[in-house]
Amino acid sequence: MHHPQVKHTIDIFEQVYRRLPPLVPPEVKDEMAHALEHLHNDFTIEAPEVENVIIALGKKIWPYWKAYVEFYDLYQGKLGEKFLLVKLEPNLKNRYKEFKEHGGDYHDLHSGAPLSYFNSDERLKLTQRIVEVDNDVHQYVRQAVISSEANKYQELIIEFSEILENMEKRLDTLRQMAEDEEEHPRLAEEIRAHVRSFEFGLCLLGPHTNSQDVFAAEEFFTERKVSKKLHRTE
Repeated sequence: MHHPQVKHTIDIFEQVYRRLPPLVPPEVKDEMAHALEHLHNDFTIEAPEVENVIIALGKKIWPYWKAYVEFYDLYQGKLGEKFLLVKLEPNLKNRYKEFKEHGGDYHDLHSGAPLSYFNSDERLKLTQRIVEVDNDVHQYVRQAVISSEANKYQELIIEFSEILENMEKRLDTLRQMAEDEEEHPRLAEEIRAHVRSFEFGLCLLGPHTNSQDVFAAEEFFTERKVSKKLHRTE
């Protein structure tokens, strides 16, 4: 049996695999399927090994995922409220109208932040309907990106592939900085931890990796190194 942490990580990877965005190359899908089979059956594998496998494969789908999310966010804004209103019963639709008159909007409702405005029964029904709306939007987007929005979708995939390539170069630079950092071992550890955090974000094991943060990291750690030299700290 897997260690709970290992099992949790594998479960996240399986969820990613089962919800792959359109146009991910078949060979990448096959590679992920084989990796999942291996991870499920190898009970001796440890967390860092699992993470390395997922990071390597997660980077391959990152441009597709990012392009898909761009369209999902766009259509969630365009269609989410329309889909929701169709699903709401009259009483709850009136309550939603009152909520908007008090300054709320669909984005607020979707985020879950203002649900305290509604009673427990209304919250339960709204949560169920929002889940249904999300599924409907996903279905709509999946069809759109292979039909009416196919060209834009593919352009975004290329754009994010280029962004990923640039981020990888910066991450390589950070890895080399850590490797070369002999005078300040704690700084080297901190750099490696940041690289790992960025990698987790690229494969959905952690918070979203922002390209600007990656690009700024080299300058940040260069300044940290200078500061440590001036103050003669570890």
